[in-house]
Amino acid sequence: QGGRSRLFVVLAAGVSLLGLLAVAGGGGWGWRMPSLIAGLGFRGLGADLAGETPVTMMAGVEGRHARWRGGGDGSRRGAGPTVSSRLSALGAAAFLDSKHDAHDAHLARLPAAGTAPAIDPLVTFHAPACAVMRARLARATNHDGDVVVVPELRAVYVDNVKAASEAIRSTLADRFHASWSSDLGQYAHPIRGRPARTTTSYLTPDMIANYTFFTFVRDPNTRFRSSYAQAMCRERCTLCTARGGDGTTVFTPTLPEMAAFLTGRLAQFYRDLTLSGARADEMSVQDAWVDEHFESQMLRLSGATAAGSPVPIHFIGRVENFEHDWGALMDHLGVADPQQRRAPPQTEHGCDIPARGAIVRRQQATPVTTQEKVAVTSLYRDDFACLGYPQPHV
Repeated sequence: QGGRSRLFVVLAAGVSLLGLLAVAGGGGWGWRMPSLIAGLGFRGLGADLAGETPVTMMAGVEGRHARWRGGGDGSRRGAGPTVSSRLSALGAAAFLDSKHDAHDAHLARLPAAGTAPAIDPLVTFHAPACAVMRARLARATNHDGDVVVVPELRAVYVDNVKAASEAIRSTLADRFHASWSSDLGQYAHPIRGRPARTTTSYLTPDMIANYTFFTFVRDPNTRFRSSYAQAMCRERCTLCTARGGDGTTVFTPTLPEMAAFLTGRLAQFYRDLTLSGARADEMSVQDAWVDEHFESQMLRLSGATAAGSPVPIHFIGRVENFEHDWGALMDHLGVADPQQRRAPPQTEHGCDIPARGAIVRRQQATPVTTQEKVAVTSLYRDDFACLGYPQPHV
C-alpha cells in the first residue's frame, strides 16, 4: 500500500512540475512541445500540451475552428485557463477547490453534468476538424472497434462502453437476433468467417456503403465515474494489485489517483507513438488506457475498417435522452412493432469483489473536485469538442 501510494504521489508531483515549467516558459502559452505533440491532435491531452485545442491542431490552422472554444474571429475569448494552470491544478487541486463568487455565477449558467445539450451531436461530430481527427485516430491507433451487425435492420451498432452499451447489445440480441459474439445465424464474413467478436475490420464494403451505423454517447463527466467503478470492480483490474507479505491485501486506486495515473500514462503513450511514427495495436492502446472502459468515446467511434478508414456514423443518440433518442432511432430504421421499439432498460454493473465495491461506493459518493475536473477535461477534451458536451469549469 505504501509503495503504491508513493507512486501516485510521484506521478501527481510530476504533472504539477509540468505545469510549473509551463508557467516559467512565459509568453502566455509558456512551455510547448511542438516537435513531440504536433502529431497528437487526436488526443486532447497532447493538444493541451501544445497550447491548442484538438480540433484546431488536427485541421493544422490554429484559430480557424475557434467556435469550439472562443470567438468566431479566431480569438480565444472565453477559452478559460491554459493547460499550464490545469496541469498545475492536477498536482495541487486542494489549493484551487475554493472558487471566486464570480465563477459561481458563471457555473450556475452551465448545464449540469448528465444533462443533454440541445445541439444534435451529429452536428459537432461531423465538423470537418473532427472528421480529420477520426481519420488520424483510425490510422495511428489502428483501433479495431467492437460492433454488432444487425442484418434484419441493415444496421450496425458501434459499441461505446459506459453509454448504455450492454443494454443496447442485449436488446439487439433479444429482439433482432444480432450479437457480436454468439452465432445467431445472422452474420459471418464471406471470406474470414465468423469472428470471436465482430469488429470494424470484419465489416464488408457493402455494409460500410449501405448499412446505417448508429451509436449512443454520454457526458464525459458522469461517464468517467461509471468507467472507474467498472474498471476497479473487474477481476482483471490492472492496478488492483495484491500488497503485503501475505499477498492478500488488495490495493484499489482512488478517483484522484486514477485520474493522475491516466493523465501521465497517456501523455507518455502518445508521445512515444509520435516519436516512433509507427501504428499502434489494439493491445497497446488498451494498455495505455489501463482499461477499455476508460477509453475516450471518440476513440471508440473511430474504429478502423479493413481499408484503414474510420467507420461511418449516421445516427448518434444521447444517454441523457435515451428513451426519446431510441424512439428516433427506431423511426430512422423503420421499426414499427411497439415491442421492438421499447427503449432498453439501463443497468449499472455490480462489483465482482465486495472489498473493492465498498471503496468504489465511497469514492462515487465524494464531491467532484477540481483535480477530477482537470483530469476529465484533459483526458476527454476531444469528446467534449466533437460530441457537444460542455467542459467542466476549472
